[in-house]
Amino acid sequence: MGDAVSAKEGATGRQRLAFVAFLGAIALGAVLTLSPIAAAALILSPFYLTHVLFFLGAALEKPRSPPRNGDRPDLVDPPRYTVMAPLYREARVAQQLTATLGELAYPVDRLQIILLLEADDAETLAALAARPLPAHFQVLVVPPGGPRTKPNALNHGLAVATGDYLTIFDAEDLPDPDQLMRAASMFETLPADTVCLQARLVIDNAPDGWLPLMMSIEYAALFDAAKCGFATMAMPVALGGTSNHFRRAALLELGGWDAWNVTEDADLGLQIALKGWLVADLPSTTLEEAPITLRAWFSQRRRWLKGFMQTCVSHSRKPRQAIRSMGLVNWLCGMAQVAGAVIGSLLFPIFTAHVAWNWVNGQLFDNDGWVDAVLNTVALWVALCGVMSAFVPALIGMSRRRTWHLAPWLVTLPIYLTLISAAAWMALVDYLREPFRWLKTEHGLGVRRPGAFRSRRE
Repeated sequence: MGDAVSAKEGATGRQRLAFVAFLGAIALGAVLTLSPIAAAALILSPFYLTHVLFFLGAALEKPRSPPRNGDRPDLVDPPRYTVMAPLYREARVAQQLTATLGELAYPVDRLQIILLLEADDAETLAALAARPLPAHFQVLVVPPGGPRTKPNALNHGLAVATGDYLTIFDAEDLPDPDQLMRAASMFETLPADTVCLQARLVIDNAPDGWLPLMMSIEYAALFDAAKCGFATMAMPVALGGTSNHFRRAALLELGGWDAWNVTEDADLGLQIALKGWLVADLPSTTLEEAPITLRAWFSQRRRWLKGFMQTCVSHSRKPRQAIRSMGLVNWLCGMAQVAGAVIGSLLFPIFTAHVAWNWVNGQLFDNDGWVDAVLNTVALWVALCGVMSAFVPALIGMSRRRTWHLAPWLVTLPIYLTLISAAAWMALVDYLREPFRWLKTEHGLGVRRPGAFRSRRE
């Protein structure tokens, strides 16, 4: 993978200069308007509103029905399939994972399962050694050196993968048993330029607390509404970190994953778009475990948002070249998913609080000249559109997932968005100080309830 699309090199001189100019524009706007918040809202609103527009459009797009064979996972001669599962300090769930992967409804003589472990992870190695693994399982220890990241481990797995198709599952995942057969069947009917299928991720430990419950709503908005909408519209998809199914030849042509990016999934989705290839929606469920403590949630969210920052920098180094490759609308769509999400996370609660304060004080519509009128109008629209982009995809996702029992908790969404904003500011500090550090998420602490959510499938 070339440095032009890798997070390793960080921001270029031109990008740093553009960022300084950007801050200067906000400072100048603050002097002219006597309000730094209003100036930031005015300057940043086009970026954030672009994010809102794309997300609302994707969420409202009705997913296409899969090709006929996608509903008939009965291939006579199934292609070879590789499953990779990167593990690090996952002794708690190692046996659960091997049991789950052992239940995949795919011919074992056509299946290769690679468990990727770090050399110093003696605890997980011991947990796997406690029970003999089937012959189609392989434990691959990633050699020391290079960044200690999930994509680095995946690249080592890709080097020994033999499948025509390849997928990744995380340590805590509980995929539908027929997911591989569904994916293989869809790949066989889709055009060759569709190189990736994104399955639907669902949180199944919502009753464990408020944070898992809110993540259940968030995942419904993302995977049952927005991401499948982007795929349906043949636009770039910032992939989720698991249950991505690939044509292995395409992955090899891309050079694998960016080992320095801590959200290698979102980055890879944009790299697929740069090649002119497509991602399709796979109507199959993978159940995931959400963090149940605030500390674990912040750790995970900081890593995600830091990775979005890395991806934004990587894919904006040569914007003209990227636009030529992807087209302007697709490039804007891809950047809206990463840059727009970061900007919204950093500033949306601040903008909303500013609008609410002015409304309570009666100053929102009490404009002293046209400058105040423009600023208040922009701030109001940013706040309203932000609320729509948060609530509408969530409602659509819950409708499709049939989890309406979670809807009353939407009243607490502003609190959740404020926590995301706090995580975004932490992520910005992390990006400046430790851009490649992987903040580990602990698994195996929640109570899994797969039956309750498998009854609410697509």
